[in-house]
Amino acid sequence: MPRWVFGLVAILGVMILGGIAGFYTWNQAHYVESPYAFVTAPYVWVSASNSGTVNQVLVHTGEHVKTGQSLAQITTVAGKTLTVAAPREGTVGSLGVSTGADVMDGTDLMAIVQQGKSQIVAEIPESRAGKVAVGQVANVTLSAFPGTTFTGRVSHVGSTTLRTLSPLLPVGSFSKKQEWVPVTISVNPGGKVFIAGENASVRIHF
Repeated sequence: MPRWVFGLVAILGVMILGGIAGFYTWNQAHYVESPYAFVTAPYVWVSASNSGTVNQVLVHTGEHVKTGQSLAQITTVAGKTLTVAAPREGTVGSLGVSTGADVMDGTDLMAIVQQGKSQIVAEIPESRAGKVAVGQVANVTLSAFPGTTFTGRVSHVGSTTLRTLSPLLPVGSFSKKQEWVPVTISVNPGGKVFIAGENASVRIHF
């Protein structure tokens, strides 16, 4: 093969690598990105007010309920039937009881989640967190809606560093070097329903 072909390949390789490096540098200068984000929403736990046996569960996971709606009935050890009501409007989540289950006073029965007030919490490397401020625009993508980008704004930047399991390491390995700062992003769902716990990725403009 002629030498000029090797030279051409080498030049093209350098140009490609230079382009990649340039794009990375430009990206780092304009955005803070994190693939380690998830959907969260305000919620309240509904607990048993007395010990007894659940004789009826009146709702199911994912069901929308109104404030005061009956969620379950419990027969106390004294034989009295009590109705457990929803403390607020929302969606039933983490339903942890079934008919016939024995519960203690204070046992969490289920959670009521306010899906309409969903937010995104992203873990930002501490080395990049200084670039993030309240009010900055953020683009959010969710695994549940591939190909769709949602727009939001940073509403809160964590004041303390989170020491967590590094997403880059196998489960159970603790990273002492990688530290994360939680950043909360308020997003307009555009008519979509975000489910608490869904995975997301964010790009914050600064």
